[in-house]
Amino acid sequence: MSFLVLALAAPGIAFAQTSLSPVSYSQALEVSQKDSARRPLDLQLFQIANEVRSQSRLAPLEAHPGLAAAAQAHARDMATKGYVGYADPAGASLFDHVRVSERSALIGSFGSSIAVLEAGATAAEIHQAIQSDAANAENLHRAFSHAGMGSYVHDGRVYVVQVFARIDGELNEPLPLQLAQSTVLRPALAAKAMTPVAWSLTDDKGDVLARGNGRRLQTSSAGAVEGYLNLDVAIGNDIYTLRGPFVELN
Repeated sequence: MSFLVLALAAPGIAFAQTSLSPVSYSQALEVSQKDSARRPLDLQLFQIANEVRSQSRLAPLEAHPGLAAAAQAHARDMATKGYVGYADPAGASLFDHVRVSERSALIGSFGSSIAVLEAGATAAEIHQAIQSDAANAENLHRAFSHAGMGSYVHDGRVYVVQVFARIDGELNEPLPLQLAQSTVLRPALAAKAMTPVAWSLTDDKGDVLARGNGRRLQTSSAGAVEGYLNLDVAIGNDIYTLRGPFVELN
């Protein structure tokens, strides 16, 4: 059986940067919602992943609907547009799409795996193919807390995307794409020792577009700013950056 396997792993705060064209929020959500139903193959892959973690005495991954929807949408996009990779033809990465469609998660680390096999491959065969790459195998042993699996069959092939994340917090309610000035972030953080100290909006290259202290989002610019929301949190003397949704701040 022929197959193609890719891997993207993030041991800490490490993310791919791409040249991002404007992201269509409504289109990304539409695709995710249509394909959000978890399929038997995806469930089997998720179960196998947790079996591997159990053998290593690691905490099981929790299923996350937002990550699963992004994985499913990316698998479908690759299949129907005829490419295989972590960025779509417009240059938007898989992690970019996660941050567009997932509106409440605050992500500390991220990793993913992609495999393309002949249609009809079993979950065990897909898992074996993915695990043949060392970086993919390492994904199942990292300190991720959540995962989402997505697959799509097209033209005699099955496209599989696995998305892993350490989610260190959740906003109390999903953020809309467009935010009003002076929006206050209300995160529920995974560790009580975490204290929000600052926020920023960055572009796809990581350049800062706007920044402020505390949890209140506001800019001194008269115009709207759009970018990826980051929340800096302090644990003792250390500062960690959690990645949140793509937003427009008016």
